[in-house]
Amino acid sequence: MAQRFSTRLCPVCGSAQSKMLFRQSFEPFAGASLMAGYDVVICQECGAGFADAIPPQSALDDYYRDLSKYEDAAPRNDPPPVEPRFRDIAGLVARHIPTRESRVLEIGCANGGLLKALRDLGFLNLLGCDPSPGCVRALEFYGIPGFACTIFTVPPPGEPYDFLILTGVLEHIRDLEGAIDQFRRLLRKGGRVYLEVPDASRYEPRLDAPFQEFSIEHINFFSKTSLVNLMQSRGFPAVEADHTVRPLHEVTCPCTYGVFENRMEPRAVEFDTETEPGLQAYIEGCRGEDARIRTAIQQSLLPGERMIVWGVGTHTLRLLATGGFDLARIALFVDSNPKYQRQSLRGVAIVAPEELKARPETILISSRSSQQAIHNQIRTTLGLKNRLILLYGPEGENCRVEPGAALDTLPAGGTSLE
Repeated sequence: MAQRFSTRLCPVCGSAQSKMLFRQSFEPFAGASLMAGYDVVICQECGAGFADAIPPQSALDDYYRDLSKYEDAAPRNDPPPVEPRFRDIAGLVARHIPTRESRVLEIGCANGGLLKALRDLGFLNLLGCDPSPGCVRALEFYGIPGFACTIFTVPPPGEPYDFLILTGVLEHIRDLEGAIDQFRRLLRKGGRVYLEVPDASRYEPRLDAPFQEFSIEHINFFSKTSLVNLMQSRGFPAVEADHTVRPLHEVTCPCTYGVFENRMEPRAVEFDTETEPGLQAYIEGCRGEDARIRTAIQQSLLPGERMIVWGVGTHTLRLLATGGFDLARIALFVDSNPKYQRQSLRGVAIVAPEELKARPETILISSRSSQQAIHNQIRTTLGLKNRLILLYGPEGENCRVEPGAALDTLPAGGTSLE
């Protein structure tokens, strides 16, 4: 029986009164499982959205240290390219950093692309930290110092920081109260923190796979209102707050951001009227998209055929846990992240891509955000000729079946082919 965790108080206002909108489920890994699911709830006191019945912060810290997917899986001989979104964020942040000599720390720096973009703008005193040692090692490519730690174990600075940056971090943290306490300890009085998170008031079902915003790692569902409430009620008034859209791999993500100043001047919480209708619309839209995906999987397989499922992230774990995959028709799972390999899902092995050389089965790509990259890896990097099932067409609407070298007949049924 899946472990059930204790009820969580609202991370924004501390209320114990909430109502459930949706139950998200995940298939646990045999060797490393964070949780089997959570409840998506709305606080009835302030309107914030969050995941309830989740593990303690210590379990989340262990997960990000040991199973990080944010570092490059393969060794590199040259610096990774800086994504355009990091250059956009750097330009926004630069307006709020006092001088080029200001002490700047990015918490959750991943491979360091944003810090590199800031250095290219002339900022000289940059530092990064991340739970994953592999991410910290990647900073060496840019000559930027860093250390492996969580937000809760950042070493006390000899001199307070002038500016903190956390992009795509707060949605992952259970103990938001403790995180903000850390901001106070790390920042000088009047110092600022830049926060950017996915915007729950504007989640769009067709921008990613169904229910992907309720990932195994996302446990806070912020709107601009709830993000501002979180910070201003704890003495960090907003200097700027707004909405934006960020490219993320092969999809786009609506986000909200804010720059907050360490003033110790708490302000009252404003009721969030954005999050609940945004989440309700997202859930309803995802139900229709989810039904399409399940039908596409069934219709794309030939009678009696077994497949290899490529990808063991939220997309696969949710479908496994909710009946979207027939386990009897899965021969193998495959994933490029070495931290997932040599584990299993319901007794079916997870292997490295290189182990598919002699496998004849159809490969189903179980990802929306990395579908084209995985396709290129299969066809170009590995040179595999297997029949492929791609669940998402150019507009995210149609399944595509790509014939293999040895099997060039397509399944009967309503699946559209592109």
